[in-house]
Amino acid sequence: MEPAPLPPPKAKVFRRFGPSIIAGVVVIFFALAVLWSFRPSNSSDDADVVKLDKTATTLIPGAPEIEDPTGRKLEGITYTDFDGTKKELLANNRPLLVNFWASTCTPCITEMPALERIWQKNKDRIDVLGLDYFESVDAGLAMAKRTGVTYPLGRDEKGLLLKSFGGTGLPYTMIIGANGVVLRVHSGALTESEMQELVDTAVGR
Repeated sequence: MEPAPLPPPKAKVFRRFGPSIIAGVVVIFFALAVLWSFRPSNSSDDADVVKLDKTATTLIPGAPEIEDPTGRKLEGITYTDFDGTKKELLANNRPLLVNFWASTCTPCITEMPALERIWQKNKDRIDVLGLDYFESVDAGLAMAKRTGVTYPLGRDEKGLLLKSFGGTGLPYTMIIGANGVVLRVHSGALTESEMQELVDTAVGR
């Protein structure tokens, strides 16, 4: 019986297999780093804030579906003014036209001057409120200055109002009766005549 061959010296083993072992370790480390970067967030802020994508026209895929608020009575709803003051959404017991907008939303920029004209023609009959959706105070104020609107403005700081009112994009408009009941909602830009129709609907109730 021939004797078993002696194992090669350790130095030769390392020279032969060392580069492959190092390369394998690097690949495993990189794979773990990629998996870590895609881990789910545990932040409570991420759980209750709905963000817009870069076009500011649709919600991020996977946002929860909200039922149509038409016919629901709103009570105890508040929003934040641009100076940080909390205000009641329905403070004057009059019909209210609410318009959600953002400075990065092109249809909003087009629509707001028409809403200003509606406000000027109907402010003895209704209230108008523009709510800036989930962006900084500076961005919202710059947008108001750019469009020249004078109707009351406020902020939907975390996007929770738009979500709870059934909003799935911007602009989003609601007409609310003097009794606080949501009469109609519309997602997307409106023409001046369509806005006037909403006003007439609310005033006639």
